[in-house]
Amino acid sequence: MFSKFKKPIVLIVLAFILVAAGVFTYKTFFAKKATVSEQITVFLKTDTGDQYLELRTKKGNTALQLTQERMDVDVRGEGKNAYVTGINGREADSKKKEYWAFYVNGKPAEVGAGSYILKQGDKIEWKIENY
Repeated sequence: MFSKFKKPIVLIVLAFILVAAGVFTYKTFFAKKATVSEQITVFLKTDTGDQYLELRTKKGNTALQLTQERMDVDVRGEGKNAYVTGINGREADSKKKEYWAFYVNGKPAEVGAGSYILKQGDKIEWKIENY
């Protein structure tokens, strides 16, 4: 009598394992795909570095968030009102009338780094300038 039920139970267990494996594989594949599609590639450079760094960051991040993630940044204020005073130990010297200027794709930014939403391929550069 046991052998009569053995074959259907084995088939049910195998079917369950195959379905579970399929669901796991499906979720894993699409979770990775979603993560990749939520990232963009941008480039970051400062006066303290010679070349642009090619970086991946979350889509929707600001230039300030990217800079803070990748470098040691001193900031006054928060978010859209943030003002960068130092990067990687290089402080802007107010006695010399210096400040950290923020550039996007080779042009002075029209908004602050805390407001600028990064776009695919952007080249972000920080330079010490005088006012």
